[in-house]
Amino acid sequence: MSDLTEAGTAPDTAPDTAPLTYEQEWYLANTRRNTLTPRNVRLSYEILGPLDPHLLEEAVRCFVARHDALRMTLTGAAAAPAQRALPVRPGDRPVHGEHVTAASTRQFSRYAAAVLSRDVITPLTGRDRPFTFRLLRHDAGHHAFLATFANLFFDGRAHDLFTREVWRDYAALRAAGTAPAPTAPSFADAARRQREGHGPRHLERARASWHRRMEFAARHPWRELDGISPTPDGTVHAEIPAAAVQALREACRNARCTVMQWLVGSFVRALAQCAGQRRVSLWTSLDSRRTAERDVVGMFAGPAPLAIGAPGAALPDVVAEVGHAMVDALRHQQLTAHELAGLLDAFDDGGPPVRDIYVNLRTFPGDLRGGRGDDGLRITPDAYPLRRISVTERAALHLRCNEYRDAVLLDLLFDGRRIGEPLARSILHHIVEDAAGVRRPPSPSGKALP
Repeated sequence: MSDLTEAGTAPDTAPDTAPLTYEQEWYLANTRRNTLTPRNVRLSYEILGPLDPHLLEEAVRCFVARHDALRMTLTGAAAAPAQRALPVRPGDRPVHGEHVTAASTRQFSRYAAAVLSRDVITPLTGRDRPFTFRLLRHDAGHHAFLATFANLFFDGRAHDLFTREVWRDYAALRAAGTAPAPTAPSFADAARRQREGHGPRHLERARASWHRRMEFAARHPWRELDGISPTPDGTVHAEIPAAAVQALREACRNARCTVMQWLVGSFVRALAQCAGQRRVSLWTSLDSRRTAERDVVGMFAGPAPLAIGAPGAALPDVVAEVGHAMVDALRHQQLTAHELAGLLDAFDDGGPPVRDIYVNLRTFPGDLRGGRGDDGLRITPDAYPLRRISVTERAALHLRCNEYRDAVLLDLLFDGRRIGEPLARSILHHIVEDAAGVRRPPSPSGKALP
């Protein structure tokens, strides 16, 4: 990603330029205002078995060649940036290979985690592409594949597409030796369509929706509880196992909701049951891709507040309200960075905190524990945790949900002064118990959830 030109330079009007998406504009504005610490999106895999490094590199190279988001560079004036896709460089080798001399697999894993941690906080600027790929080799049957991407051009949905397509293409190359499909939907074209698809009336409705949800957040901050014994800040963990996840997916299909909507609904209900929250305002990240653009790699994910008016209702009703709130927020997500900053500044100035509760939702297409495939490889995603990177948590509660085919991992980060570890554990326990109770078939009314 190249540096922005100096302020005052004439805007770039070349025909191959594209505007930033609303989400890119908001992310860039926040990093410039120092309200958001830039960190690259990360992927990591432990690979056990007979990997062909050359075929993996070719699969990655094909992905970069067909998805223009991974060849984007910022252009134009700093006050009005645009973006442009650079051409494919002949003979480009995107993957850096390294043979690591390690005394044990544990030492190798610690080294891979340290390298990934360094890449996550290394700015992807200058003339380089907005990504870093590394293939670390312990021995012929043990590799680590690490990938980081500039968040300005890559979001959670792109994360899933990369995982799915690279391993699909690796398998195809290994089986037939033929090159994968050379083209994919263009991020630049999708960014143009996003900006062209919303006129003044829609943007006025979007402003009204944001204002209404921000007012709700200001009126209903986290209600401080009596009798909380402060504890150190921390994280509590839980796992929903494969059998419960399968039952939950079936119930969600019958109830016409997603697993993630159900998890947020269960979380919100736990806040009412365990902490007496009569109204809940929470923030999450929403993907604004259109249905026809689900396979576009790029940056379309942005934060949005959700207003839940009846968190203590029956679980099916809470899940339904969460689903409607997500759809409404997504429909009205499109505001410029300047308009969003004005709204947030107005409510943050002297008012109550409005981001007390945050939910981060990620879906991985594979198994958590890396089942062995037909090619003899056992691939474990998200295999290397970050090391020595501290994160300042603004929220009182921050729920992280990672959904795999065979499990859901839950991490609940809590403010020890305002929440305390016992309450955090109770909230997480309610979510796990709700999932364990999803056993019954759908009721005649169609509400399959307990």
